[in-house]
Parts: sequence; structure tokens; C-alpha cells
Amino acid sequence: MLFEFFIILSVNYLGVVLEKVFHLPIPGTVNGLLLLFIFLTFKIIKLESIKTVGEFFVANMVITFIPPSVKLLDVIGVLKGDFFKLIFLLMFTTLFTMVVTALSVDFMMRRKK
Repeated sequence: MLFEFFIILSVNYLGVVLEKVFHLPIPGTVNGLLLLFIFLTFKIIKLESIKTVGEFFVANMVITFIPPSVKLLDVIGVLKGDFFKLIFLLMFTTLFTMVVTALSVDFMMRRKK
């Protein structure tokens, strides 16, 4: 299990290094996720070699939302002034994310057939 965690952490760190070296506009952690996707797609990393830790991360994903939520309490005064703008933005971005995800899944399913 520790080796699985090391693999995921290494790929994530590689994404951060690529961002710093090439001054990419995409955050390093996102680059790491893209690299992990590419490595899994081309079977450079086998799914079985990271499955246990990956399932643990997915099951405990809510832990990653705690720090940003606590930080929101520090800026609650700023949020009160633009409450309706923020609600609209949250609704729009959620809808946009759902549509892009649905289209991506549809594309991948058609490609697989």
C-alpha cells in the first residue's frame, strides 16, 4: 500500500515539476492528474498497482474540502456583498462541469465501441 501511495505521489510531483520548469498555466496538481490518466491509458502504470490507494482516496475525498471550507469563514464578510453573484456563478459552473463531463463520457464510450 505504501508503494502505491508512492507511485501516485511521484506522478503528482512530476506534474508540479513540469509546471515549474515549463511555466505552464495549468496547476501542477492538475498536470499530475493528466499524467496519471495518460500513464493508465497507455498501461505505463497498471491499474492494479494503484487500485487500493486510489479507492482509499476516492472514499475519503471529503477530507480535501475541509481546509477551503474553513478559509471561507475568514472571508465571510466579502461573500455577503456578492452573495447572488456567487450563487449564480456556482450554479453556472456546476452545470458547465456536468455538461462537459457528460459529453466526455459519451465520447469515451463511443470511442470504446
